[in-house]
Amino acid sequence: MFLLFGENKIINYYFMKKLNFLAVLLSGLLSAQATFTLVKDIYPGAVGSLPGNLTLFNGKMYFSAASTVNGSSIGTELWESDGTENGTKLVADILPGTSSSNPNTFFANNSKLYFTSGAVINGTNNFNVFMSYDAVNGVQNVSTTVKSPSGFTQIGNTLYFKANNTAVTPQASRLYYFDTNSQPVIADDNTNVALISSAGNKILATAQYMNASNIYNYQLFAYDGTSLNVLKTINPSAMSYPQLYYASSVLGKTIFNATGPNGNEPYVTDGTEQGTVMLKDINTSSATAGSGTQNFIDFKGKVFFTGSDGNTTGAELYTTDGTSEGTALFKDLVAGSGSSAPEKLTVFNDKLYFFATMPGNVKQLWESDGTPQGTKALADVNTAGGLLVYNNNLYFSGRVSIADTIGAELYKVNLPDATLAVADTSKSEIRIYPNPSKGTFFVNGVKAGIFEMYDFSGRMVKAGKISEGKVSVNADAGNYILKVKSDDNKISQSQKVVIQ
Repeated sequence: MFLLFGENKIINYYFMKKLNFLAVLLSGLLSAQATFTLVKDIYPGAVGSLPGNLTLFNGKMYFSAASTVNGSSIGTELWESDGTENGTKLVADILPGTSSSNPNTFFANNSKLYFTSGAVINGTNNFNVFMSYDAVNGVQNVSTTVKSPSGFTQIGNTLYFKANNTAVTPQASRLYYFDTNSQPVIADDNTNVALISSAGNKILATAQYMNASNIYNYQLFAYDGTSLNVLKTINPSAMSYPQLYYASSVLGKTIFNATGPNGNEPYVTDGTEQGTVMLKDINTSSATAGSGTQNFIDFKGKVFFTGSDGNTTGAELYTTDGTSEGTALFKDLVAGSGSSAPEKLTVFNDKLYFFATMPGNVKQLWESDGTPQGTKALADVNTAGGLLVYNNNLYFSGRVSIADTIGAELYKVNLPDATLAVADTSKSEIRIYPNPSKGTFFVNGVKAGIFEMYDFSGRMVKAGKISEGKVSVNADAGNYILKVKSDDNKISQSQKVVIQ
């Protein structure tokens, strides 16, 4: 946010909670906040297109989004974007009409994008259908009997996945792989599989034998190339249900969450029974209390994740070096037993970005350089659907402000170093006038250049060229930040302006 102190002095503050319109909290020049540039208003209105499942494929972003054609809703379908408004377009209305195909569980492999969606099969609407897309063949059905694929995992030249075999009754969840003709083949028909991942060159699975007394008593299994077998029974007396697998290149092991004798805690495995151990009993508030660890990601030589010790903190950021002693709380963003619940952890340009929920249910975008003191809030948002790095930029799906007329859409995140640096205009070499204005401003010192105008939620609302030192904008009355940059790049400055 930006704070006004005295006459013509603008102070830029990286984070503040909006109170009415603008609250004065403290003085001093602080770092800039992140801003957001709308890629395209796909579904106009306060709800928005709700972009989800952001995935990279063949040099573009692919995602699911709701939209309209000629004013009529076509539901949630497959979209692509190159980061520009014109390059953001519907790929296919897979389930025609107002119904949604709801494409999800995307996985890019070589020249194909695999996903699950609704589709018309033999004239009938079907759901959880195994689909693929490529630019040559378009959207195609991979199989009519293999449905709900997930957990795509590459081992060598073979792509494995978990899916439901609907050709049998009752339906069975199995480990599959693609043969040389790109057809799905059951790898093991004797186990019920819930999830899969890998450790080194070995497939891991959350599974149980079909002849077990309880086929849903999921434990940790491994695939030897012929069959799935128990790798380790983490919980001898109950279902351990290993999940949230993350193959860490930093640790050289796979870290995951499972319910053992100490409750739901983080485990690591190198693919062997003896190398599968509990990382640390983080939540010691009771004998079987769990820490609920999740969101694992490699960063700065460690694995960052979220969890709770159940005693002094809620769900917060933790780090581990792969040892119990090296597993510890990184930073308590919401002090005490409250939780900031960090999510969507994403590494970009040697920094970690994530969303956290602060007191009052205020969701914020945060940035970390890998140190507690270098971990800071960048901006408030209303909702957060995802983060994705694309074409050396960070993109976010969600809604910027609850007061915004634009709902949840796809935005490019303008990070502080590249965005607003609001000047003390009493010492500036340039002057923007008249201020307030009806929408026309003159920039003394910049004859030709470009301008960007941001509202106080950090969203860019207007952009254009400066011609003969003149900026003309058509915007609603209110307070804005006007950023101007000369064509010779010698001047780049921002100032608070008022449109009457």
